[in-house]
Amino acid sequence: MGLRSVGWLAKELARRARRRLWDCVPDRVVLASRYRETFGRPLNLRDPRTFNEKLCWLMLYYRPPLVITVADKYAVRSYVAERAGPGILNELYGVWDRAADIDFDALPDAFVLKVNWGWRMNIFCRRKADLDVPGTRARLTEWLRRSYYWTTREWCYKNIKPRIICERLLIDSTLITPTEYGFHCFAGEPRFVRASRDRATRLTTDTFDLKWQTTPFSVNRPDCGRVVARPGNFDEMVECARRLSAGWPFIRVDLYEVDGRTVFSELTLYPAAGMSHFIPEEYDRYWGDALQLPRSEWWGWRGWPHGAPTSSSP
Repeated sequence: MGLRSVGWLAKELARRARRRLWDCVPDRVVLASRYRETFGRPLNLRDPRTFNEKLCWLMLYYRPPLVITVADKYAVRSYVAERAGPGILNELYGVWDRAADIDFDALPDAFVLKVNWGWRMNIFCRRKADLDVPGTRARLTEWLRRSYYWTTREWCYKNIKPRIICERLLIDSTLITPTEYGFHCFAGEPRFVRASRDRATRLTTDTFDLKWQTTPFSVNRPDCGRVVARPGNFDEMVECARRLSAGWPFIRVDLYEVDGRTVFSELTLYPAAGMSHFIPEEYDRYWGDALQLPRSEWWGWRGWPHGAPTSSSP
């Protein structure tokens, strides 16, 4: 083995050792470290006030079993069908425990492959003849090895059984991917919707209230200011968001509009893992005022939560 190979091996072993050590650090310490690095101030968990602080609190202490279901991109389909009806679900082509089990010959020419326990673990196939099948299997296998929980410490991902799912590739008549509408719902009521366009090429966003008026704030990136028409199925999407968010302190319901049809995308419990940048910054507190944490009877000694409700609904 040459010196260059020895050096690479030493660096790789050191990287793995650091990761194993970091994996042993408690979630609360990791979140506090990330929060200070992101915002330059300590994370206030004893008396959280801002939206991001409250999301971190929920990540650490609000853990009814249903959070695992809604975070699982396969299991959530049953939740959506029960609450909003199966008609908004995207077409499902298959589900597998191993990448080696996928029969690519049986799939249509265009599709999307997803790993159910993470974020941005997607492979978009627009033409099967162009797909690198061995490379796709290798990437999916790698994604199945490690939960996204270890990246962000979002507990909802930790105990999901890893699977691969294949769904219809959504494409509308004008864009490569359809516009996604993220309904930010507080205590079961949608309040703001974020329209995200051109995700596959050059992402732009705009934020509206439910009267389709632009808001005086944006999140993570400035709104582009492009005039966006209110979708024709907007009222239906609002009702779907209301049904899917009922009972949750906060949840974001992501929906597509595809040729007039409402199609479910995903549910997001902790946008940006509690590290969102508000523009202007004071709207972090404004959103925090809208997010009411769970009832005090779920809290234990000195105000710290000692457990979560065990019922099937949050």
